[in-house]
Amino acid sequence: MKECCPKAPEHFGPLMGYCDHQIQKLLVKELRQYDVSPMQCRTLTYLYKADGEVNQKLLQQFLMVKPSTVNGIVDRLEEKGFLIRTAGHDARCRILRLTEKGRAFYDDFVRIVRQVNERMEHGFSDEELVALRGYLMRVAKNLSEETEETEC
Repeated sequence: MKECCPKAPEHFGPLMGYCDHQIQKLLVKELRQYDVSPMQCRTLTYLYKADGEVNQKLLQQFLMVKPSTVNGIVDRLEEKGFLIRTAGHDARCRILRLTEKGRAFYDDFVRIVRQVNERMEHGFSDEELVALRGYLMRVAKNLSEETEETEC
């Protein structure tokens, strides 16, 4: 097996960054045939699973990006025929809806994510996966507590 890093990093951050980068590379490679990015897929998944209407503000909060970034994502997905914007109760507020093409893509995306997850989890026992998930949840909690404190 090829080593990912010449020397194990002293802290988790660089290793987690490396893992995230590898996941993104795999997703980009698999999604290329559909001409969508991982962020566009997160958007489509959010819309697919949403209860009720979704506007760009809700999407922005979910994706944790700037309004201009959401606008670009929505523009591209609309151009590709995955979603449409319709008028909401307030004329300034546009509601995002998946098209049939957008709904149909969801199953393909789930299959791709499942393949990437299987590759990530290869060689781990069920017990190791449970422990790793717990450790990563603790890291996520530690980081979210820190960012929540600094945002005030």
